[in-house]
Amino acid sequence: MELRHLRYFVAIAEEQSFRRAAERLHLSQPPLSRQMKDLQEELGVALFEQAGRGVRLTAAGKVFAERGRGVLAGVDAAVEEVRDVARGRRGAVAIGFEQGATFTGALASLMAAFRRRAPRVALQLVPMGGAEQWAALRDGTIALACGSHPPDAADLSCLELTSDHLGLLVALDHPLASRAEVRLRDLAGERIVLGPREVDPRLHAQLAAAARNVDLGAITEVADLEVLLALVAIGDGVTLLARRTAALVTPVTSVVWLPIADLDVRLADVAVWRTRDADLPVVRALVECAREVRRC
Repeated sequence: MELRHLRYFVAIAEEQSFRRAAERLHLSQPPLSRQMKDLQEELGVALFEQAGRGVRLTAAGKVFAERGRGVLAGVDAAVEEVRDVARGRRGAVAIGFEQGATFTGALASLMAAFRRRAPRVALQLVPMGGAEQWAALRDGTIALACGSHPPDAADLSCLELTSDHLGLLVALDHPLASRAEVRLRDLAGERIVLGPREVDPRLHAQLAAAARNVDLGAITEVADLEVLLALVAIGDGVTLLARRTAALVTPVTSVVWLPIADLDVRLADVAVWRTRDADLPVVRALVECAREVRRC
């Protein structure tokens, strides 16, 4: 028995007519009749009996039609599922993200775009630093990384989603809070709170290079972003933050963001993937969504 025999039989059962079933299947009636004759001979039972100008199912035919519909539905579902998998629209995918990325909106926008494109793919978010992300991409632990710095490696591809200036975040009652802008020398003696150097070595290097002629205050490394923001809010330090991130945290915390006139450092949101994976369906879908977010 072939799958087409089952489809033909179910069509006849539903139409209760060989003629109407043939029209529905875009077949001529004689070949359809022969196929059903062969099927009944193979089963050794009668599936139809004459009913006026049409046919009706026998008791055996009714059972076979019920089971046949289930088989066809299962086959159709399997076909749809494998096609979705091949298109990157089903399964699961892991995305690595740097702490703080969820505040900027780029990651959330990318996830929303991907959810619209592939609603049946389960998304798993894994917090990790930049270098850790790149290692995870290379070993296949994650399919995409969302961070703040592009990798300098030929085996990793990158797309910049957003970019913004770095500025100073201080408590509302901080002596600098009333300024329209500050300069690096104003940070002398301040306790500067930043994320760990091993998580964001480029930011630490950029700040050190920009302030090489300025005696900055001590830098304290804090791994947890919420703790870092809390320290700033209570006046126990200041931090450097991109303008777009600050716009999201200042309304809900007692802090203010100030531009630094002599600090030309920009932070970006970047999407990174393994170059050789670019044609994998799920990676291709994620990158297409990243390009959508970039255009918005």
